[in-house]
Amino acid sequence: MAGQWVIKLEEVSAGYGKLQTLFDVTVEIPKGEITVIVGPNGAGKSTLLKTIFGFTNVYQGRVLFDGRDVTQLPPHDRAKLGMTFIFQLDNVFRELTVMENLRLAGYDLQEEVFRSRLEEVFNMFPRLKERLGQKAGTLSGGEKQMLAMAIGVMRSPKVFLIDEPTAGLSPKLAKEVLTYVRILNKEGYTVVLVEQNVKASLEIGDKGILVVNGRIAFDGPAGELLRSKDLARMYLGL
Repeated sequence: MAGQWVIKLEEVSAGYGKLQTLFDVTVEIPKGEITVIVGPNGAGKSTLLKTIFGFTNVYQGRVLFDGRDVTQLPPHDRAKLGMTFIFQLDNVFRELTVMENLRLAGYDLQEEVFRSRLEEVFNMFPRLKERLGQKAGTLSGGEKQMLAMAIGVMRSPKVFLIDEPTAGLSPKLAKEVLTYVRILNKEGYTVVLVEQNVKASLEIGDKGILVVNGRIAFDGPAGELLRSKDLARMYLGL
């Protein structure tokens, strides 16, 4: 996979309406890897993720996905091309059962394809097979994140964009959720992860991107960022 990128931002400045929060960002997201985006609160981490998916206003620069310029494409068209975005909250249909959530995600699939994707989900997340008849709203916080990832798998995307999946979870559940992220990646999915749980996320990541005040302060191997005592102390509270 070395040298291959699936997402590339070229000198992108972006924000919300007239509020600019990203400045001249140039980064590449390697294919088949876990890229972890970290930084202080309010630094622009989630804005970077949302810019990749099309939720922000891009004032200048280009967003490329799989070699195609998607800068002007709305989120639903980017989803059709192979991106899936997992929100921090409200990422499952709480009143529907686990099976109904998965069925809804695969509503347009032929039955044979649906069953094949379902089997893939069960292989990755066997606990969901035990919860099929359970309403999603009654799942634990960690299980909800597992279901959200499974819903993404039903769409068979090229890239998972995951926004702070461990927020509000106990340390035990947070560790569990990051294990799910690793499982996704081991199954061949490219993952871009925004996380407040800096140390644990960089430990599972291949690449680390540090965002500070809307600019890229570090872009390189995750382990190198983790070992950088100056950056860790100044910006990450480690």
